[in-house]
Amino acid sequence: MRQFTVTSLFYALMLISGCKDAPRDNPLDPNSPQYTNTASVKGRVLLLNQNSGIVSAGISSLQDGVSVSSDADGNYSFNNLTMGKQTLVCAKENFVPDTQQIILQSLTTKEVVFELNGAPYVLAQNILTRKIDQYYPSPQYFVDVTASVTDPNGITDIDSVWFSVVDTLIFPMTYSVSSRLFETTLYKYDLPTNTTQWLVNKPLRIRSKDIHNAINLSAPFYVSRIIENTATPTYPTFNTATSQKDTTGSTPLLQWSPPDVTFNYTYTLTLSLVVSDIRTVERTYTKLNSSSMQLQVLADSSGLPLSAGDYVWTISVVDDFGNYSRSKEAPFVVQ
Repeated sequence: MRQFTVTSLFYALMLISGCKDAPRDNPLDPNSPQYTNTASVKGRVLLLNQNSGIVSAGISSLQDGVSVSSDADGNYSFNNLTMGKQTLVCAKENFVPDTQQIILQSLTTKEVVFELNGAPYVLAQNILTRKIDQYYPSPQYFVDVTASVTDPNGITDIDSVWFSVVDTLIFPMTYSVSSRLFETTLYKYDLPTNTTQWLVNKPLRIRSKDIHNAINLSAPFYVSRIIENTATPTYPTFNTATSQKDTTGSTPLLQWSPPDVTFNYTYTLTLSLVVSDIRTVERTYTKLNSSSMQLQVLADSSGLPLSAGDYVWTISVVDDFGNYSRSKEAPFVVQ
C-alpha cells in the first residue's frame, strides 16, 4: 500500500484549493468575467457580376434590429452583433434585395459580400399625339411614345420595355440605335373605343424588365393634348369650283387660314415634289409665328427656285409640347 506523509498531504490540499480559486480570464469561457457573446461582420456591397461598389445600400441584422450603410466604395461593417445564427439583408431602392444567413462566433469578424441586381429605370419619357387630316377615308390619329431607359448593371442587362396604359394594356417598345430611345407608335384602332381621346387623363407608365427578371414601373405621365383643329391651305390648292389645281410660278406665295384654338402654337409648313405619286420633301419651314397666314417660297440655299412640276403642301399646328395637327394636302402645279 502507498503511504502518504504529512508533507505530501499538505501539498495535495494546497493544490486542490489553488485550482478552485484560480482566476478565469479567458474571454471564450462563459464563466469568465471577460466573456463576451458578440462578434463583428464586415464586407462590401457590389453590383451583380461586377466589382463596382454600391454606395448607400442598407445592411440590416434581423436578429439584433440594427442597420448600417455602405460607403462610397461599397464597404460596410457591424460591431457587437450577437453570436450565433444571423440573417443579414442588404437592400437599396431600385435594386433586388440580397439575404444571407451566417453563423457568428464570439470575438471573430466574418466577411460577407453582397451582390445586388439593379432593376432598369426610366431617365425620361414622352408621349406626343398626331392628327393627319386627309380627304379619304378619314383623319388619322397616332400616338408616339419614347423612353430613355438605363440599368445599373449596364444597358445590355435590359431585356424588354413596354408602354403600359393603366397597368392593363401593354404595348412593346423597340430600341432605336439612331435616337438611343425605346419607341412605339400606336394607331387609334389599337386603343379601346378606337380613339386616341381614350388616353386622356389616364395614367401612363413605362414598364421595363432586365435579364434577371427585375421589373420596374416609371412614374405616371399623361397625354397633354390632342389637337383637333388645324390651319387650312387657301392658295394654291385644288380649286373645287374648276376641279383644277392652282398654277403658280417658281416662287409661289402660300396662304392659309388660322385654326380655331386658344393655346399657344407655331406652324410647320412642308412642301413636297410629287412624281408618280411619290412625295419627296423639298422644303420644310418650322416654328412659323402663329400670327402668320402666308409664306413666300424663295430660292433655296443654292439659289434655285422651285422647278416645274406637281407639288403638295401642308400646314401643321404645333403646340408647346410637340403635339400637332396637320392639314389636308394642298396640290398645285409650278410652271
